[in-house]
Amino acid sequence: MVPNPDNSVLFQTTPLVTESRPPVVVVGLPRSGSSFLSHVLSALDGWYVWDDLYLLQRVKALKTQGPLSKKQVDGLLSYLGWTIRAKLNHDADFTKPNLSMDDVDRFVEAMRHTYPEGNIRWEILLEEWMTRLARHHGFTRWGDKTPQDFHHMDELTDSFPGIRFVYIVRDPRRMMASFKFVNPRDGNPKQYHPLVYALYWKMAYTKVQRYAASGREPVLTMKFEDLVADPDAAAAIMADFLDSELTGKVPEQGRNTSFGSGKRQDISETEKWICEKVTGEAMNALGYTRENPSFRFRDIPDFLQTTVQFLLYQCGRIMKRDHARGSVGTFVRSLVGNR
Repeated sequence: MVPNPDNSVLFQTTPLVTESRPPVVVVGLPRSGSSFLSHVLSALDGWYVWDDLYLLQRVKALKTQGPLSKKQVDGLLSYLGWTIRAKLNHDADFTKPNLSMDDVDRFVEAMRHTYPEGNIRWEILLEEWMTRLARHHGFTRWGDKTPQDFHHMDELTDSFPGIRFVYIVRDPRRMMASFKFVNPRDGNPKQYHPLVYALYWKMAYTKVQRYAASGREPVLTMKFEDLVADPDAAAAIMADFLDSELTGKVPEQGRNTSFGSGKRQDISETEKWICEKVTGEAMNALGYTRENPSFRFRDIPDFLQTTVQFLLYQCGRIMKRDHARGSVGTFVRSLVGNR
């Protein structure tokens, strides 16, 4: 980050973006090193990549098409401001945004004055917000990491012609173990279920491959295992993909929650059996070696406990949050569509 950031771009009350420039978007699944990948991308010349944005998911929860109303713009700006405050309060592993809490408030208010009547599309709001953040930190291009956006690659391409995607993929058995045994301060293990996440992993792989085959915009597949084995080599590959170069220092892995520490815990043989039954062909295509595990009756109590925990958690989410209902609906529709 630059030592003396330019606050003026954050606080101006006229649009900064006069010509749209396509972003890079990181897609994949949680617990796959996508946060680390986004920070490696930010070491490339000119690129500022935000970790976990999820604005499109918020827009979809509004169930609106076309320009946003003033109330909707105000709500989305409040959410975007919250994402910065969350990083200022909690992000200790990678570089925090170079803003104070007062700066965030002024930034949000300046954006409201820039679009006082609303009547803009969500992609214009997003590009203006991210371009200001990028310029504030000394960068000219922007991107974001929103793993679930593998569901929306065509829509994002329509909104941002020239967009590029980086797909981060991890051995599904290790991804599932990372999710099942995640520390509660870093995630919620109640979200885990072996069948659901095996299907989710396969769904992401299938959707990305279909999009790549369409030839609309470029997609780079980056394996988690290659990223952590040699971050510099991975950064060089991504720099070439984005017509950039590595000018910053590739960040240390730090306490990235996908890596774990000490003795790793593993999923059961039955969970591996489920995983390989669902994802086997895709695992082969990506070069992951199958273990050919067997179903074990003694794993049934753990499976049932996990199932009850997962169902209770998801029911609670659906009842309380509009965007959660949208996420679950998107998953189910995509699952049916993949058959």
